[in-house]
Amino acid sequence: MSSYSLPVLLYHRVVNNQSKTGKHKLYVFENKFRQQMQFLKERGYTTLTFDDLNSSKLSSSTLEKKIILTFDDGYEDNYTILFPILKEFGFTAVIYLVTGQAYNAWALAEGEPQLNMMSHHMIREMSEYGIEFGGHTRTHANLKNTSAKLLSDEVAGCKTDVEKITGKSCISFAYPFGAHNETVEKVVRNAGYKYGISTIFGPQIMKEDLMRIRRIEIRPGDSLARFKYKASGFYFQKSYLNYLLS
Repeated sequence: MSSYSLPVLLYHRVVNNQSKTGKHKLYVFENKFRQQMQFLKERGYTTLTFDDLNSSKLSSSTLEKKIILTFDDGYEDNYTILFPILKEFGFTAVIYLVTGQAYNAWALAEGEPQLNMMSHHMIREMSEYGIEFGGHTRTHANLKNTSAKLLSDEVAGCKTDVEKITGKSCISFAYPFGAHNETVEKVVRNAGYKYGISTIFGPQIMKEDLMRIRRIEIRPGDSLARFKYKASGFYFQKSYLNYLLS
């Protein structure tokens, strides 16, 4: 990975009902998501997981037209809407689970609709297909504001939960709200995770810091042209501030 940066895309939900979208716009509509996957398929992209990265030796030449799709929280629509589309195109993804909540309790005070998390049965079925499941804490805590006493439970406890559900090793962890610092990163590393997944923060080249892997968020208003740009491995070579102001 020299000048080429493996794109890691950030999603939360795939929806087909306007009534459950939420004000923070952490979703894409089903028809748009299918168009995005169709584009990737037609252009010869293949999806990777962090399990794949951990078990393979990949060079910059072998990373061309490779992409990682990530989904935070573990909403039920990841099973009912996302999963059939992934199977349709032969793609995989990485889903980060909040393991101690049956619904998105952390978001209700912010005006988000109440949404169920996936059941263990759903998670196991997706895991058997090839979806990777990672940790995202037990309660969706902001880890920068979490006491030292609770930090290990949120991070290491979540890893234990994921491994109990899937029967597989849990090697990647996504920081809720993208909130992390050196203390949090150390706890994640010491818990046994090999990859710490951030949001817009982190080096352009992934291998430079595996505890701060940068992601590219896909928003509901993104046109297909914008998606194509974000899915390219060169997206972060330009200033993210320029994108925010565009």
